[in-house]
Amino acid sequence: MFDAFKEFAIRIGAFALLSPLILGMVGPALSDMAFAQDGSGDRRMASFQAADANHDGRISQDEFEAFAKARMASSGGMRAAMFSRLAPEDQKARLDEKFAQMDTSGKGYLTPDDWHPQS
Repeated sequence: MFDAFKEFAIRIGAFALLSPLILGMVGPALSDMAFAQDGSGDRRMASFQAADANHDGRISQDEFEAFAKARMASSGGMRAAMFSRLAPEDQKARLDEKFAQMDTSGKGYLTPDDWHPQS
């Protein structure tokens, strides 16, 4: 019992220490897929449309997570490797946090106006 608690405490402690780092990985990885800092509207809209799997003009949390995971997997590099090593529930927590940051009005979905993945 103590070993299980100790392992849990270590995992939670490591997660708490790594949370800012991991969240920092998600944002830049999303910016890689989105648009350049110059605000290229065409690239931004193309990225939005790619994430909008059902083409209803808004990105649900499920669409966002699927898009982000696919882009992280295809991007390679250190960020993707670190993200892929997270437990699935930790990946979801990081993506949920990023989604909430982008959905500033709390609608539960993202519109083209919200779609600023680099932020």
